[in-house]
Amino acid sequence: MIDTILYFLLSICYLTLLLLSIKLIQKRTVSFYMIFLPLVIVGLIYDNIIISMGSFIGEGNVLLFLSVFRFWYHALFTPTLLLFAYGVAKQSKLQWANKFIFKITFLMGTLALISYEIIETINKNPAIIREYGIVRYTLVGVSGPPLMVIIVAFILLIVGVSLYRKTRWTIMMIGVAIMIAGSAIPINLPSTAIINLFELFFIFSLFLTQRYISLSIDDRE
Repeated sequence: MIDTILYFLLSICYLTLLLLSIKLIQKRTVSFYMIFLPLVIVGLIYDNIIISMGSFIGEGNVLLFLSVFRFWYHALFTPTLLLFAYGVAKQSKLQWANKFIFKITFLMGTLALISYEIIETINKNPAIIREYGIVRYTLVGVSGPPLMVIIVAFILLIVGVSLYRKTRWTIMMIGVAIMIAGSAIPINLPSTAIINLFELFFIFSLFLTQRYISLSIDDRE
């Protein structure tokens, strides 16, 4: 029951970040690439809501149908955080971001990761999991580390470090590092929702970075 409440609270936090991010985009002059952050947040809202409702819906076709949207949204849109990272680099006027080759690299990298995730999603099978009062479907089949997540986190960390070196803005770098550490270090807790707090902090750090860059643009103007 506690995990159910925590997942619902996580969805509320993400909804708040979504509204703030959209408001920021509407009111300020920002790069087109900034829209990919709220796009990813939408998926996280849906993800946490469905997981929080899983125990009430119960195992079966309804929960499976709702979960399929979770899997496919994750596959199609989470890789676009690479484009958000490129937007951060470009709007921060990082020298390398002005080179056309890097724009193509980020774009092709995003398309490659989406293609990879589509193949992974097709090749995996949904399986029911019951733990800590939560009932949810997950994909099983292909073993190994989540390659897409590792690559996206690594690129975001590189951009975060580059941003720090140019502007001394530490939040993005710290947020990505904490998410990587939280995912890599085994934590024995009687909850899966608490571990997802690392992901929330990560997204919050990206939003703060989006806000910082937007305010910096206004100051330059």
